[in-house]
Amino acid sequence: MFTIAKFLFAGQEIELVLPEIKHAQALYEIIVHDRVELARFLPWADKINVVEDEIDFIKQMRRETAEYKKLALVVLVNGDAAGMLDLHNIKLKNQSAEIGYWLGQAYQKKGIMTQAVKKLVEVSFNQLGLHRLSLLADHENRASCAIAERLNFAHIALLPDEVKYHGEFRDMELYTLINKNSL
Repeated sequence: MFTIAKFLFAGQEIELVLPEIKHAQALYEIIVHDRVELARFLPWADKINVVEDEIDFIKQMRRETAEYKKLALVVLVNGDAAGMLDLHNIKLKNQSAEIGYWLGQAYQKKGIMTQAVKKLVEVSFNQLGLHRLSLLADHENRASCAIAERLNFAHIALLPDEVKYHGEFRDMELYTLINKNSL
C-alpha cells in the first residue's frame, strides 16, 4: 500500500493512501449506506450500484493518477476506509489543481476531513510544487465550505448555476489557496 501521508489526530491514525482494489468493498458499503446524503452534492453516488462499479472507479483513478491527471487517495481511519479525497484538473504547466473529497457519515463532524485536506495541501505545495489549489463546493454544502474556510482558502466567488445535477442547476462556492513559497 502506497501511503502519501500518515498522522495521528484526536487519538486516531489517519492515512492517505493510493486506492487499491481491496478498498472497493468498504467504499462501496459506505456509498450504499450514505447514498442519499452523498448524492445531494455528488451526483456520481447514484452511479455506484454494485461493488464492480467501485472497482472500475478505482481502476480509472489509478490510471489517471499514473497519467498525472489526478491524485486520488483513500482516507483510512485506524485502517478502515472512511472516504476519499483527490487532486483533479491538475495543470502542471500552471502548477494548479482542484481538491475534492467525501467522507462517510460515521466519520463526519470530527475534524478528520479538515486534517486530511490540510495534509493534501501540504503535499501539494511542498512535494508536488503546486502554486494554486482551488476548491468548488455546493453553496448548500456548509460542511464542505467550512473546511475551506478553516484552512484559510480565500473565498473568490459564488458561481450561480455553475453545475447541473439531478435536473437542476446548482450554485457553487469557489475557494482558492495560493502557495506563497512557490514564487
